[in-house]
Amino acid sequence: MKLSDLNPHIRYASRLYYSVFENKKQFSICYDCRLFFLENAKGYVVANGEKYDISNGSVLYFPPLTKYRFHFTKTKDFSITVLDFDLINDFSYIENSLNTATEDAFVSDKAPVYPINEALAKPIAKELIKIKPSLRQCCEYFLLKNELYRESSSALLKLCLLELIRNSSKKSSYSELCKNVSDYIYNNYANRELTNTAIAEAFGYHPYHLNQVMKEATGKSLHRHLTDTRINGAKNYLLTTPYSIEEISWKSGFSSTSYFIKAFKDSVGMTPKKYRQAYFYTEL
Repeated sequence: MKLSDLNPHIRYASRLYYSVFENKKQFSICYDCRLFFLENAKGYVVANGEKYDISNGSVLYFPPLTKYRFHFTKTKDFSITVLDFDLINDFSYIENSLNTATEDAFVSDKAPVYPINEALAKPIAKELIKIKPSLRQCCEYFLLKNELYRESSSALLKLCLLELIRNSSKKSSYSELCKNVSDYIYNNYANRELTNTAIAEAFGYHPYHLNQVMKEATGKSLHRHLTDTRINGAKNYLLTTPYSIEEISWKSGFSSTSYFIKAFKDSVGMTPKKYRQAYFYTEL
């Protein structure tokens, strides 16, 4: 199956709450695919022997025959949006939910069988709150059952699945790059010529692209990484040396003392001088 052949057939869509999962002690096995979007959730799920942590905005995708069990901590306003579906439309004559089964009750012949693309052949867990609007709209179309509801909800689910695949592949592809960039910044932050452009050139990327990679993988921009690293270096100087504020600004890689003081205050909530007065107890 190619990703271009992806044409989800949805059988079930709903929003569930903690009470549904509270007393479930056994593993479940799904006959068709599952997509879970978790809100205000805390805990983990074990799927096919692997443990995946759960938090607000987590998306879980399970292919057919996945064996799974949720372990939730009860939280306020907990909810899960659930969709049951096939990745293709060949079994659209099976309209109603196939549900799940315990290991003892599982009947393998009940599961629709078709080739599955490698990207969707195993469970995926990703914090991806950006798909929430599309997923909500998908469920709304399916539940209201207006004209062309199947086609509309299927198109939206396809977009959500492609976004999940795209972000999951980025995580594995870029994790080592992000670590190497962070190490490079740590080893060179004192250089006042170090900028987004200089860092990107060192790794052979365009500054905009590298900034996007860092932001999507870590939640912080490339510039934020550099500034935070310089501020952490400055904190160490403030608490372990008698250097003046001007000297520390220079040694930490800031372009000017005034900019250093402003950036430090914005990040820490106090000026470098007050920070030293508050935490510097040892006479040098």
